[in-house]
Amino acid sequence: MGKVVELTIPTEQFALTDTFETVPDATAETVPVAAHSDEGSMPFLSVVSSETSRLTDAIQSDETTEDVVALSGRNTRQLYQISWRAPVRIILGVLLQSRGSLLTARGTADRWSLQILFPDKDEISAVCDNWREHGLNPSIQRVVTVAGTLGFAELQLSQCQHDTLLTAYEMDYYNVPRGVTLEGVADELQVSHQALSERLRRGHRNLIQTTLCESPAPLSTQR
Repeated sequence: MGKVVELTIPTEQFALTDTFETVPDATAETVPVAAHSDEGSMPFLSVVSSETSRLTDAIQSDETTEDVVALSGRNTRQLYQISWRAPVRIILGVLLQSRGSLLTARGTADRWSLQILFPDKDEISAVCDNWREHGLNPSIQRVVTVAGTLGFAELQLSQCQHDTLLTAYEMDYYNVPRGVTLEGVADELQVSHQALSERLRRGHRNLIQTTLCESPAPLSTQR
């Protein structure tokens, strides 16, 4: 049975090391695509930073990137298409050779957090051993079966609620102390304070129903 592995890799051993040194508050996250290229995965990154004026130059001059195209930008969030240099391509290529699929990757100044789907348990050890041979030090945080994972639809979240909760999380709204106010998240999403508050309450309610209660409510079509 397939396994989903959540692991971390020190940023200095993987990607965008120079970028995070130049723009320490940056947070990078992969954008899902329909298929992987022959060079691996992670062709698109969504990056959030309060220093967007420095961000593009930092990524373009980063030693781990080969070609960078800024596709779009809004407030503190920028979308990039990136071709990686050989060290990163090799690391990502190990996944392709093992039939592993990168589901998500989130990078900060100190670590990259990856969620990877493997067809079977044996591939996990093989990939980690291969990575160690290339100078990586992966730390496995959790391993779950595919049957034990839930997508946002199974969590009874609408697409809008999913995106709202994820944006609030990425902007550190749930940190203690909070990294951003409710008004800050509303500005990022370009909605009113009241609309954002209602989205968060509906999203939180649906998450609680599907994870803590026995009988989840039907998928909400509300925003």
